[in-house]
Amino acid sequence: MEHNGPGLRDVKKEKTLQPGHQGWAAKSAYLEAKSKKRHLAYLKILAVEEKKEYPEHEDFHVALPLGDPQCSPVWTAVVQQLEIGEKAKFTLSRKVLGSGKEAQCSKTPTLQNTRLRVLDVEDVNEDFQQLLDIESSGGKERAEDLDNVAVHWRVRRWMPEGTFCIASSRERIAILPGYGLVPIEDQNAPPVQIAVGEGQQEAVEVIAAKVGPGGQGHLYLKSQAMKANRPAGCVIMDVEVVAMDPCRGPGTPGWKGWQNLINEREIGDQWLDEADGRRKQLETFGTLRKSTEDSKGAEAHVAEQVHKFAYNAERRYRRGLKWIEMDKKEDRKIQLEQATLRMRLAKAMSLAHMRFGENPEPAPPAEKAALKEGRQLLAEVLKVSEALNNASVRYECMKMNLQVCIQDEDVVEARKVLAQLQEERPDDEDLKSDNARINRLENDLSLKQGAGTVEELQKDLQQAVTAGDKPKVSEILEALLGMFKESKVTYDAVKTCKVGKDVGNAMKMGDPDIAALGRKAVGEIQALAQRAALGI
Repeated sequence: MEHNGPGLRDVKKEKTLQPGHQGWAAKSAYLEAKSKKRHLAYLKILAVEEKKEYPEHEDFHVALPLGDPQCSPVWTAVVQQLEIGEKAKFTLSRKVLGSGKEAQCSKTPTLQNTRLRVLDVEDVNEDFQQLLDIESSGGKERAEDLDNVAVHWRVRRWMPEGTFCIASSRERIAILPGYGLVPIEDQNAPPVQIAVGEGQQEAVEVIAAKVGPGGQGHLYLKSQAMKANRPAGCVIMDVEVVAMDPCRGPGTPGWKGWQNLINEREIGDQWLDEADGRRKQLETFGTLRKSTEDSKGAEAHVAEQVHKFAYNAERRYRRGLKWIEMDKKEDRKIQLEQATLRMRLAKAMSLAHMRFGENPEPAPPAEKAALKEGRQLLAEVLKVSEALNNASVRYECMKMNLQVCIQDEDVVEARKVLAQLQEERPDDEDLKSDNARINRLENDLSLKQGAGTVEELQKDLQQAVTAGDKPKVSEILEALLGMFKESKVTYDAVKTCKVGKDVGNAMKMGDPDIAALGRKAVGEIQALAQRAALGI
């Protein structure tokens, strides 16, 4: 019994209605806050006062993870007093019937006809949010990253009233006499294909990576676990692995050479298009309106998708390049494919680290390393395209180089590449957007430089005021006034460094000319604030 849990007086076993067939004892480690294993208890419960059975359907059971802080500790105490298969009657004190946010059980002071079955399951994140029950392990082979797996899946509600199926890969619409169109599960439906590790159906992928062909697993998910691409709330994901694609490059079963290579690149292209499309959405939004508290969550979600989709593309391109190197063919077709993979890998890497939003933080080391590798790859591709005299690959490479240069904040090189592209194809509409991006980059860099200049001038102003050097104070105030008037610094930068306070100190020196300059500077700071409020 847990030290802080309900006591024997609070959870009283009145009598055994049907003896069990096997004793069991809870492992204390499985009840702790952090544990790789959990006890998952399956119960049938009759609430005497409510005159209601949980669940009502005879094929269902209430599934309770013992020790779960989101459930009342009463149920851990009940289960610990039962044998496997036993039916018993309990009286529960109302004071211990707490309810967690996601309790999987009824609240009632008297229970009977409680039948117990206990499984040991894996706690994926050691926090009770994802509990994995492997029903059968299947064949020996296990799926690896990016392997294609054929599966059947079902989603069931996880609640006291029953674990009803709410979605299925076998779902079909049938016409039944007297009922019309109704959803059914077609047991002859073909399995669906998923790629392990791409994060499109995370719950399915977790099970598919744990069992082999013919294996089955069940993942019990709380409402905040793996929320993407599944029904909301607490659910159980059932997955049956039907088959696996064993192809992992040259020399492995199922290898079809050029066909596999092209397929790998095309999948990468699909992910890259998705990532780039969402990148454009964010940039368009940023030019049309200022971020608000209401929009920041949505912007962060789209930015996360850019990074996720670009990373999926990056892995596909890297695997394609690895396969080419393993195959060791040097014909023109392979060289062009290798060049294509390299330049698209460069773009995928840059998108996977791209920063969004207003006033983003400086590029972290991982982004700098990705951009450096990307520019090296593009330089290699440019040489190959010229050697093979392939104008289309050369032009695409230059366009991707332009994107990487902009992200790397290399305005000089970006302008140079843009001029070359405009000379070759002046009617390319994308180049107009790229030109606008470079202009915004120049403006942002100018404002960053202005912020640094304001901080330097602020320090000089503080020293001049302290020394009583009025000519120097006037000179610095003139410089600050010019920057404020020409919007060479943002209001946020001015507000952060609190330069207005130092301007005020200068105005107190008793010199009327300095005071006049100070008033003008304060007025321009207020004008900056107004423009910032309007998003200008």
